[in-house]
Amino acid sequence: MRISRQNSNHGFTLVELLAALFVGLIILASATYLFSQALKASFIISQRAEMQQNGRAAVGLTSKDISLAGAGLPVGGVQLPTATGTNSKYGCSQTACYVAGPFPAGIAYPNNHLYGVVPSPGIGLPTSAGGPNTDIITVVYTDNTYALNLYKVTAFGANGVSISLIPPNPQPVPAVPPLLDPAYGIKVGDLILLSNNKGSAIGEVTGIPDNNTINFADLDPLRINQSGAATGNIKAIIVAANPLGTGTTATRILAITYYVDVPPGADGIRYTADDPPTRLMRQVNGQPPVPVAENIADLQFTYDIFDETTGTATANLPDAGLSTGKSPNQIRKVNIISMTARSGMRGTQSFQAVDLATSVSVRDMSFRDRYQ
Repeated sequence: MRISRQNSNHGFTLVELLAALFVGLIILASATYLFSQALKASFIISQRAEMQQNGRAAVGLTSKDISLAGAGLPVGGVQLPTATGTNSKYGCSQTACYVAGPFPAGIAYPNNHLYGVVPSPGIGLPTSAGGPNTDIITVVYTDNTYALNLYKVTAFGANGVSISLIPPNPQPVPAVPPLLDPAYGIKVGDLILLSNNKGSAIGEVTGIPDNNTINFADLDPLRINQSGAATGNIKAIIVAANPLGTGTTATRILAITYYVDVPPGADGIRYTADDPPTRLMRQVNGQPPVPVAENIADLQFTYDIFDETTGTATANLPDAGLSTGKSPNQIRKVNIISMTARSGMRGTQSFQAVDLATSVSVRDMSFRDRYQ
């Protein structure tokens, strides 16, 4: 008799296969979602870190320069050349202007006077089409990285178009580098403050033919050199009885302008999708500007002033009171009321922003020697 054996190895039914596939898809979808969320969180954290780093760098460097405004300058600043019909200006290098149109544009100093702080409210570029204009600020102080003041001025050129100098002897330790030193020396576009018992004047360097001569030719890009001006030029401080310049001190000064740049993209048109990130720029004297931080989307200042004549203080003035006849010499505090750091690129939907603010005391413009 034949005995039949029943096979005990059953396969999966179609319903079981579909159920297993459904459960697997759910697990795979959950894992994919968790992975994408982790990537998104990592991206947001990296964006936030970059944004905060840019903001800290921008506020830190700006605040440092503002705190030094007026250091080493004569009390009240320096009168610039007058009565020529052409005002001295800032915001330009040797080849271009960056804050008020193409070369030879630029912004004229208020009252044709160089102050420790020069407010320029509402004349910067908006960071978006139709948005509010940003502010520009210029701060001025003497350079302490190069001891040009240790050089001895030995002669003025005719009408103040040059000066001759000799290095200190003996040399201090460390030694003062020569004028043509590529790292620390004088460069075309630098501003030099000359002071003696006749007063003070500023010249823009147009050439350094050797290690003993600095030229200040007319028609410099910043229009600082005006040998035909009635006052305020180098010629005005040349003492007829002392043409050799005895007692004259030469010091390099830094006129530093901060502004927000909105660079156009490949199409050459601002506020379109291909634009690079906006950035905070720092431009010194007549040199090309350098970027300080990217994705800076706003820059606004106000100023606290003190009128020593009336003994009154006024806070949070966007123009430091210039529109009402006040002088930038009365500025005692600069308030950065908005420096917006943003993550992401212009035109994207995913970005974060942080609005930074601080106040900086301009200590060198507050000090007065009451014993003089």
